Amino acid sequence: MDPTRAWLEVKQSTDIDFAREYVMKPDPMPLGIPRLDAELGGGIPVSTYTTVAGEPGTGKSALACVAAYYAALNGRFVLYYSFEMPSSMVISRLLSVHTAHRREMEQMAGIPFQAQTKQVWWSSTEHITERNGGRRIQTEAEAAEYMREHGSSDNVLVAWEDFRRTVWPRIAVMETMESVAWACGHIQLLASSGLGVLPIIDYVQLGAMGEEKEYERLSTASRQLQQTAKQCRIPMIVISSMRNLGREERKEAPTLSMLRGSGNIGYDAGTVIMLQRDREREKGMDEHQLRSNKPVLAHIIKNRVGQSGIGVPLMFNGGMNHFE
Repeated sequence: MDPTRAWLEVKQSTDIDFAREYVMKPDPMPLGIPRLDAELGGGIPVSTYTTVAGEPGTGKSALACVAAYYAALNGRFVLYYSFEMPSSMVISRLLSVHTAHRREMEQMAGIPFQAQTKQVWWSSTEHITERNGGRRIQTEAEAAEYMREHGSSDNVLVAWEDFRRTVWPRIAVMETMESVAWACGHIQLLASSGLGVLPIIDYVQLGAMGEEKEYERLSTASRQLQQTAKQCRIPMIVISSMRNLGREERKEAPTLSMLRGSGNIGYDAGTVIMLQRDREREKGMDEHQLRSNKPVLAHIIKNRVGQSGIGVPLMFNGGMNHFE
């Protein structure tokens, strides 16, 4: 090949990559938590993945469900790969996010809203199965009757119908025993069709399969996720567990070394968010308050598009899967 022509082809490819990265660079994708999005620089970056980790009970999966909901609300197609929770539990959490969103919108509009805080599970056969006092409810009619008997409205049913009409058509929840490699192939297939997708991996340690040691398996999974996000030019959320921490370590600000199995889960990511109990704010709250709202710090450990090294104070409502 003519050297000049070869050079021009290489230069053209470089110019295209430069334009995609700096000139036509897509905006960050908001997570749907305004305070956190503001500190992140608008949201999480595209063409890389975002790691979300944290202590048990601080809302890792809840944050992913909030992001999934608002991504679908804004037109993205969400692929939620659940390697741990049954799909019914993920759907229940998404419905809780939707209920909280409806409450906020109706309160802003001045419409009274009687919040329903009981946990509701929606099974794959589309039957409500609310467990309360040993009673199992299997149909919408029974659920509505139960709500009326207990002096509550049927807001949950209304919320479900609204959820099913609006965001649910754009969310696919896959309860899977496959590997991260399988998920990446699935993501590439759908993204190549032109769909704007948001994949969520919950959680990566369970999807990193193979006969190698955990460190090697997670390093391979991390590279696969990084390459998939880059090639498809999409945002991606990867939930990670943390290694067992000592009592004193739990009081310290989290670091990448606290991720379980492989530091590559943090090093390969474009953004790393680590959730931690806010023990200082907990001191000013009683047990009743802590049951409904837990103060957490969302530490932005790494961030390609905004600030890092800061802790964003949030309140996590586990019953509603909601952050304030």
